[in-house]
Amino acid sequence: MSSTPGDRSPRRLRLVAARKPRRPTDSSGGARTHRNRRLIIASALILVAGLAAGIAGITAASGAGGSHPVRVHLTYSCQFPSGTYQVSAIATATFPASAAAGTPIEPADLELTITLPRQAVAYLRGLGSASVSATGSLAVTATSGGTHVPATWPVRTATAAALPATGSASLDTSGTAPPASVSKPGTITFAASGLALLLTPQRAAGTATNPATVTATCAAGGAATPQLASVLITGASPSPSSSASHAASSSAAPASKPKYHFPKGCGDIKVHGLGSALCGYLVGYTDVKKLYGASKLGPVLVNIDYAYKHVFKPGKLIAYSAGKIYDQADKGKAQFPPVRSTFLGFGFVPVTATLNVVEKGLISIVSVSGTTKPPYPITVTATSTVTISISDVTVNGTRLPVGAGCRAARPVKLTLVGHGTNTFPPVGYTLPTGGPLSGFLTIPRFIDCGVTENLDPLLTGSISGPGNFAKMTQGRLCGPVDPKDWTCPPPVPKPVR
Repeated sequence: MSSTPGDRSPRRLRLVAARKPRRPTDSSGGARTHRNRRLIIASALILVAGLAAGIAGITAASGAGGSHPVRVHLTYSCQFPSGTYQVSAIATATFPASAAAGTPIEPADLELTITLPRQAVAYLRGLGSASVSATGSLAVTATSGGTHVPATWPVRTATAAALPATGSASLDTSGTAPPASVSKPGTITFAASGLALLLTPQRAAGTATNPATVTATCAAGGAATPQLASVLITGASPSPSSSASHAASSSAAPASKPKYHFPKGCGDIKVHGLGSALCGYLVGYTDVKKLYGASKLGPVLVNIDYAYKHVFKPGKLIAYSAGKIYDQADKGKAQFPPVRSTFLGFGFVPVTATLNVVEKGLISIVSVSGTTKPPYPITVTATSTVTISISDVTVNGTRLPVGAGCRAARPVKLTLVGHGTNTFPPVGYTLPTGGPLSGFLTIPRFIDCGVTENLDPLLTGSISGPGNFAKMTQGRLCGPVDPKDWTCPPPVPKPVR
């Protein structure tokens, strides 16, 4: 989300004592929309962490000054160390009915009521705690023009809340909500796409318990999309009639359902925890430093178990994903398509070979997102292990019989890093929107090369060594289960050199 210009205090986000949810109404006369989808914390955020909440009802009414309050009842299935329990929450806020393109959109009067169930309270009491404080994050996804941007609204208790001997408990926390800004006319929607809590229980004497912190990760507790609000984006300053225009657009007939064409193998990955199966394309180059050249890799389809786990640390939200390459031309094998490349040996001798890169295991993807102040920087680290082999080698047009087993002596660890910021739309690399990642790899010595003579020393001397630069470009991701929430079909990106 982009920062708000000007010198003014940030809006505050409060969690207040639990109260019984009121029956939702819609004084604007517009029909409530319910869409089945799953949104995840991103990238990012990377996280961020694949969470979705259910909405029991929304109250929306036009307010003075072109604004409208909303009230959303959320339900979560939260995993505590002692088990998985249902957690309820009520979110209230005031959103502008409309805003001019390029101006900040920031919800006001934000409140969130979170009720810890009796099972969670009993677990905390069992640790010896008499009170509990919390930091956490309400995940909100902003969508405009087909672009989906996850953001986190960090929250924190001002004082520890007393835990009752039995029954449920409520937390009272506060935080800030970063603003969003859209550059073109249209509509932006806000959805409460997740919740995560880091609880700090304390004994009556104020000392820490063992463990000192308790993490609660929350997944969908309902089937409907937890939409908070929809704001009309105009090309000029809002007029008095903008509220009526917003109400009319909200009640307009839905567009016809688009047809999506998914590439072969899209989503072919086992999903763990809170993850979602997504796919995208990867293409790029890897240098061979000693041979003064680069080999193009891909494009290849990559399936991703997106944000299956997340962890809070001070000022950071860490999301974990996993990836697997899918070769569409060879029965979905975890490999890049074999590529024929030409390099210059000794700076002038053309050396041509077929390069084979096969993935071993899964790609580990870790997204670390800042949560304290704009522009909320994101660093994504993707680590994979691959085997490298070469075949069909010619030197200056003459075939060099390296044999069928010529390969690097051990698997190669490749770490690529991408950087971005959580502005709207995102800048740089994020896992959902893609972009460039880069890193260096060390090529081991070669073994089993040569048919009539041992060519291991020749290939090791001319190829092996550190400092080989790799730069890959990832395209936008597609979600076969919820295609309307992603970019489907996934585009093949243009490789960045």
